[in-house]
Amino acid sequence: MRAALNIDLPGASEELRRGSPRLQDLAYGYLKSLLLGGGLDPGDRISSELVGRVLSISRAPVGDAIRRLTVEGLLDILPQVGCRVVRPVAAEMADFYKIFGATEGVVARFAAERRSPGEADEFAHLCAELTSRADLPDDSDARFIELRRRNRRRYEKLHKLARSPLSTRIGESFWDRSDFFIRVAFGPRDLPGYVRTAHEAFVAAVVAGDGPTAEHETRRYLVRLGHDVADLLGRGPSGEGR
Repeated sequence: MRAALNIDLPGASEELRRGSPRLQDLAYGYLKSLLLGGGLDPGDRISSELVGRVLSISRAPVGDAIRRLTVEGLLDILPQVGCRVVRPVAAEMADFYKIFGATEGVVARFAAERRSPGEADEFAHLCAELTSRADLPDDSDARFIELRRRNRRRYEKLHKLARSPLSTRIGESFWDRSDFFIRVAFGPRDLPGYVRTAHEAFVAAVVAGDGPTAEHETRRYLVRLGHDVADLLGRGPSGEGR
């Protein structure tokens, strides 16, 4: 673990500043980008004062952002100190991904059963574009961020096809935590090949209107991914036994 409150934080991008009209949204987006894209690791401690200084804003909106990320399960508040990045518990990962798989599986089934023929064609076209690896960055960190962005677009579209706002709100609560767990567990490594194969399978099922298969393929690969995340976290950051 890094020394408490002794972390060099980068500045916020101009794109993030332009896209965050409210200061609390700026702080929230800034911290989340470091949690999901790299820059803040499990056990790291920060203070609202430090973040506010980097962003040139007061501590109040930073505190609001920290509380939001605490509710989302990415930060722990440390009274009179600041906050700490959560340490994923390997033993909890299998359960997390079983629940995640169950919810996303139902959404995939809804999408397959409720999409129109035109929407099916549009979904197939989008997912084909997202699957292309021709323009992926060579840098491993940049590649991870781009793949996460593409995967998020795939699931956002899937949820639109499902026409279930309640399910979408539930699913969104899992997406960021899953991305964080994957970043911590896999590091610079690409995800296993079965993830790509599973994406192709559930996309094909949604396009074909096959709800049971869409649900099964989505649930199965997320449960398998959970076991891999748990295994890697149990070995430690280097992937070697402790």
